[in-house]
Amino acid sequence: METRDVATVEEMWQTVLPGTRISRADGIQPAFVFHGVADTGFGFCDYTIGSMMVVDTDPGDQMIVGRIAGPRIRATYRKERVDTTVPFLVVDRPVEIAFSGRIAGTVMSFARADVDEAARRLTGDDTLRVRPTGHAPLSEQRLRYWTRTWEYGRDVLLRAPERTPLIEHQVRSLLLEATLMAFPSSFTEALAAGRPARPLPAPVRRAKAYIEAHATGPIALADIAQAARLSPRGLQYAFRTATGRTPMQYVRRVRLDAARAELRHADPSVDTVAAIAARWGFSNLGRFAAMYRGEFGETPSTTLRS
Repeated sequence: METRDVATVEEMWQTVLPGTRISRADGIQPAFVFHGVADTGFGFCDYTIGSMMVVDTDPGDQMIVGRIAGPRIRATYRKERVDTTVPFLVVDRPVEIAFSGRIAGTVMSFARADVDEAARRLTGDDTLRVRPTGHAPLSEQRLRYWTRTWEYGRDVLLRAPERTPLIEHQVRSLLLEATLMAFPSSFTEALAAGRPARPLPAPVRRAKAYIEAHATGPIALADIAQAARLSPRGLQYAFRTATGRTPMQYVRRVRLDAARAELRHADPSVDTVAAIAARWGFSNLGRFAAMYRGEFGETPSTTLRS
């Protein structure tokens, strides 16, 4: 794609980063040149553009990695200046990029659900949720590893004359794993702590599957135990031993995650926190708000308004 139309530029960026908005653009010269690929839960692109422009990107339910080179760039994330010449990680909060002149950039996006799933698979910790603790690579060595993987991914996804779904899936997994390894997070802390990797016992896997499939309705411990083929007491012991939490605590977490996802995509002029909370089994709004803030660091109404 090559264009000088601002609306088209925004539309193309949104194929990889749906939360991108151009708030200012004073002409485009040279033209915007975009090479990209996008699939459910994943996006990858390279681009060049010349302009005086301000761009805001809300990651939403994505983990984003970007790198931008140019003479006059100012990036702000979590009220901090970001060095865009090295890869930087964006999660949970918007990033603002202002630039003038010609820039060249690359960006990848991954669904947060895929990020957590990969982290749990790699560590064997089925309760792990990836929470970034920084936006810059951990070290020069990790940066080189990420860069080599990114170069390989770019060659396969954007330059290879022929691709197969299997190869694309493998490249996507490599890029996600390289990103997890390169940036500081609860995942790298888990690796550094040497938590043993171990598969979940089959009854616990059956219990988790039942909970996730029935999260919108009433769930009793006896129902979960029956699905797991254990007694309620046996399920309690097995589940806590394997995951560090009780089955009902896991029910609450699944519902909180689902409510958060719905709040992020809801229309605050139409939807309410109370209605969304009720849909996910939280009848007491005050308790829901307290649990939500304890888990995610912000109130449900803040998520809905953002």
